[in-house]
Parts: sequence; C-alpha cells; structure tokens
Amino acid sequence: MMTTDARHSEMESGGYYNAHSRPQGSASELGIPLLERAAREVPLDGPALQIADLGSSQGKNSMLPMRAAIAAVRARSADLTIAITHTDLASNDFTALFELLQSSPLSYLSGATNVYAYAAGSSFYGRLFPADTLHLGWNSIAVHWLSAVPCAIPNHIWSPYAQGEVRDAFRARAAQDWNTFLEARSAELRNAAELVVVASSADDKGFAGAEGLMNVANEELLAMVRRRRIGADRYDAMAIPTYYRTRAEFEAPFTASSSLELLESIPQVLDDPYWPEYERTHDAQAFAASYTAFFRAFSEPCLFGEAGGPVADEFYAGVQSRIAADPAAAVCRWQLLLLRARRRPR
Repeated sequence: MMTTDARHSEMESGGYYNAHSRPQGSASELGIPLLERAAREVPLDGPALQIADLGSSQGKNSMLPMRAAIAAVRARSADLTIAITHTDLASNDFTALFELLQSSPLSYLSGATNVYAYAAGSSFYGRLFPADTLHLGWNSIAVHWLSAVPCAIPNHIWSPYAQGEVRDAFRARAAQDWNTFLEARSAELRNAAELVVVASSADDKGFAGAEGLMNVANEELLAMVRRRRIGADRYDAMAIPTYYRTRAEFEAPFTASSSLELLESIPQVLDDPYWPEYERTHDAQAFAASYTAFFRAFSEPCLFGEAGGPVADEFYAGVQSRIAADPAAAVCRWQLLLLRARRRPR
C-alpha cells in the first residue's frame, strides 16, 4: 500500500490552533495530577532538571501543565535550574509559541526564576535528546497523529471507519509509531525518570468518541463531490492521519522485560466542552462556529494543504451549516487514556 508523508499532521498557523483548541486543553488538564506525581518522584540530579514537552503545537495548552510541573519541583527544591524544551514538527508555528512564552500572562515563565524555555523542530517519532538526559517527559493529545498515512480510507476521511486491510494498515503503522516513540524516550530518559502521556484513545470497538463530527465533515465532502466542487480523486486521497489505539494497544509494549515500567493507566471520557454553553443559550450558530473552528484548526492542513483556499472555506462553511442545523450530531465524548511510565535502571 502507498505511504504518504506525515507532514499532514501540521496545525493551522498564525495562532489559530491556540485560539481553537479548547477540547485538547481540557484533556490536558486531566493529566496534570499524573504529571504532578511524576514531578514529585523523579530524581533531582544533574545541573538542571530537563523537561520535554513533546508535541507542543503552538503552546497554549502546555502552559498550565508546565506550571504544575514547575510547582511540584519547586516544592522539592527552591533553586534547582529547570529547562523545558517544547518539540514539534519543523513546520509548526513556533512563533506563536515564543510570543506566548514571552508576553502572555498564561506563560509559565511569568514570575518564574531559574526556568528556561527552548524549542526543537523535529518529530517525536525519533530521537530528540541525548541519551540519559531527560528527567520528565510530557505528551498530550498528540500520539494519535501518525508518522505517515499508510493508505487511503475508502468512503471516509477518518481511520475508525476503515475496515479490513485498510484498518490493518493503520493499526500496524500506529503500533510501529508507538514502539518507536517509546524506544526513543527510553533512550533519552535518565534512570527513574518519568513519562506522562495523555492520549486520545478508542473503546474496544475502535471508536474514539467523535464519530458524529467526522461523519458531518465526510458528508459535506461527499456533497461537494456531487456538486463537482471537489474531484472524486481528490476526495479519495483525503485522510486525517490519525489512529486511535485501544487501551490494550497502548499497554502492549510495557512488558516485564521492557525498559519502561507502566505505573498508571487510567481511562477517561472527556465530556463535550462546548455543549454546556449550548444547553444554556441554545445558540446553534455559536455552537457550530466554535466546533467548526476547532475542527478546522487541526484538519485543514491535512485535507486542503497549508494554503487552504476558497474550496476549503466553502467546505468549512458547509460543515458549520450542518452543525447549526443539528447541533447534537457533532457532539464529541472523546475517549482518553492517561499513562505514566518510569525508566527502569540500566
């Protein structure tokens, strides 16, 4: 099967993702207690405590977790140097991240002493740091993005609807990526260092909790094909490069002989963060606008390319109209898995 380059996982630039990633931020908050526990237990050795924020995107959803990690470390050592490195693809909007760090009241640098921020532009499906240097790793709502799209998904853009050999191809790619991710972190983490992952996951049937929203989007694309606004070949090549692993798939690499020991594995369901406001106001247009912006922030680059354009504008306008006509159809209850692991002694 043909493999497509993984650069499809870029996010909408210009700070757009920061402004429209509320569900991802809500999911990250659920992982903060695990991050705090990890920060209270990692060794405080070396000239600086090294923290990796793996898959940071534009940074807004990293601020609160990093503040929590800093506070937990400061409770143990008031003056230890802390170095935080945010990583993402080289095409990531790092400018939005740097501006947030320097000027936003949300920045964990605000009021902090002896804390330093850095960035690295490379995929976390590979080594990012020298061996035996990291004390704490954090990854939130990112490992469902694949390193590559293994093949097209017939009649849909979302892998939970893949079947047969196509689903097998996505599952195999996801397993390879997860193993690669863990092997890289195992090499980078110091003895007794820890890794916390907040993962978008799937139930035992392989569904992630956003089937309604993705069906709305797919139906609009098919309507555009019928209107000849998008060619059938172009639609056939569209796929959001994600796979949602089950709990068993996430836990599989953590064997008795693996270098990483799994300390916690906690399933969670993220209730829709937009729905309570809709229930209060019954403003279908506002609900649809919020959901469309959230969806566009992560899907436009992989569906339409970084430039977007009039066809993309028409598509997202159509998605918004469909959601406004039936708000309940777009409600998401994301399946999550909170993982915490420790590096075994070498």
